[in-house]
Amino acid sequence: MEIRNLNTFLKVAALKNFTQAGRELGYSQANISAQIRQLEQEVGAPLFNRIGRTVTLTQYAEELLPYARRIVSTAAQMENLLKDAESIGGIVRVGMVESLFDTFAEQLLPEYHRRFPRVQLEISVDATADLKERIRRGSLDLACVIDDPLPPSRWQVLCSQDTRIVVVANPANPLAGEGDLDPAVLAQQDLILMESTAPYSLRLQAAMARHRVELRPFLTLQSSGMALRLVEASPYVSVLPAYVVSDAVKAGKICLLSFPTLAIDQSVQVIMHRDKVPMPQFTGFASLLEQQLRKPGYLELP
Repeated sequence: MEIRNLNTFLKVAALKNFTQAGRELGYSQANISAQIRQLEQEVGAPLFNRIGRTVTLTQYAEELLPYARRIVSTAAQMENLLKDAESIGGIVRVGMVESLFDTFAEQLLPEYHRRFPRVQLEISVDATADLKERIRRGSLDLACVIDDPLPPSRWQVLCSQDTRIVVVANPANPLAGEGDLDPAVLAQQDLILMESTAPYSLRLQAAMARHRVELRPFLTLQSSGMALRLVEASPYVSVLPAYVVSDAVKAGKICLLSFPTLAIDQSVQVIMHRDKVPMPQFTGFASLLEQQLRKPGYLELP
């Protein structure tokens, strides 16, 4: 049984598409079909239902999946057993949400290149929902997202660090220095929020709905960095991850507002498709981001 055929099987199983699997692996569709036929002959059972353009897994394929993952993963580990990071090559396609990219990329990317000098990184910046969809389609190897904890039954989670979502204001804002606040006062502020599909924006709106308060931001952005700079410059209010605002809070450029009934926690996670083999290039990237997140101050605020 060839490792190549098992790897092709995993790719087709993930994408549910022979043509796209061939494009990802660099094989023709005929070559992909031949490899799957050979594997089916070896296991003695059909692995895919092909009805029109729809491809689905048979029960035999579902049962083969965990064994195929284990074999391919073990083969990859054996291949890299005698390699150090400097000798590992390839292309790694990484997606990051904008807040993580802006906060950590400047330190993370040079360090990754130092550790894996032969790896070519392709970085995409996008929203969490879009990055998850691209992982499902197989067009990304990794995605660095901020979301509720994701189920390991659907994703491989290489890194997970909890972070607070905080309400911040310019020190000139009348709410600065106040004690615990009622959520209703947010509706009276010049409010800047992230795009409505951001997981923590959805959590905020759900929490406000429980208080029967509707938020009407005067500005909705995709850039948390821009939101932070606007709050630093004007008496606005915004809701952002702790790692985005930690330096500005310490410098006194913005202040935290206390809303005890609006406590929102999220997880920064590095995820992969559940069928993808966790190569050293992938786990190395996740490890470096985790190190950056754990530096004092990024996840914890006064």
